[in-house]
Amino acid sequence: MTYRLETSTRLSRSTSVAVFVLTVVSVALGACTGGGAAPRLAKGENGSVLQTAPRLSQFHFTPDFIADARDFPPWSALAAQTTPDDGPLEACLSNKEKCESPNLVRFRKMMEIAATLPKPEQLNLVHHYFNTITWTHDARDTWSTLYHTALTGMGDCEDIALAKYQSLRRLGWAAEDLRVLVGWDAQENDWHAWLAVRDPDHASDDATESVLVLDSIMGLQRPVAYRHARIVYSISDQGVWDHAPDYVPIVTAEDQRMASERAARHAANDRQNKGVVK
Repeated sequence: MTYRLETSTRLSRSTSVAVFVLTVVSVALGACTGGGAAPRLAKGENGSVLQTAPRLSQFHFTPDFIADARDFPPWSALAAQTTPDDGPLEACLSNKEKCESPNLVRFRKMMEIAATLPKPEQLNLVHHYFNTITWTHDARDTWSTLYHTALTGMGDCEDIALAKYQSLRRLGWAAEDLRVLVGWDAQENDWHAWLAVRDPDHASDDATESVLVLDSIMGLQRPVAYRHARIVYSISDQGVWDHAPDYVPIVTAEDQRMASERAARHAANDRQNKGVVK
């Protein structure tokens, strides 16, 4: 499920203190699951898709988030599940015999190799590793922990982006250099998630030229390759950013029909995929 953020801000210039009020409103949209309705605007040109949201091609890292990530329900739920999952994950990383599946053994080896590499090579290894896992439709649309994704070798676009994020954090990358992005991919005609990374090997005065986008569909690209995508929100351990505060979704009958058709196609693909976890 994709969430829209509504914010109210009171700023005291004398003290430079901002008070954020965050209301998370669930809308009938599913990120990269095929279960969501095509987004439209309450006001706009012919119901055009997300015209108020910035293009991913314009993304750059900004320091001012609107709220603590722990105030965002999907992130807090993920954090709550990560705590019990950390025990078996740490056991596996410390001792191959403690790994509970062949997928975890492979993940352990990847992390072992990555720890010996410079940052640009770490990034490539983690990115390509998770791009080879089995894509699966998550009917529950919950965010999976790194342990669960590594254990099963499966996930949807959010799970893949989050697994890359969490793996890089374990390898020592700073939260300020990583951001999970969620938005609308016009080429896929669906919601999607990406991981944005501050390029450790590319200094530039152009903020967007210092960013790499790790994508489960198009691979590793510069933001300029994503003129077809728009960002609704982004998140990291630092906080959550609302990129489209004016976006108001309308779900029409046609949207619902298209969403049902996409969900049916994904369900059929899942049944054909012998590796899907029931």
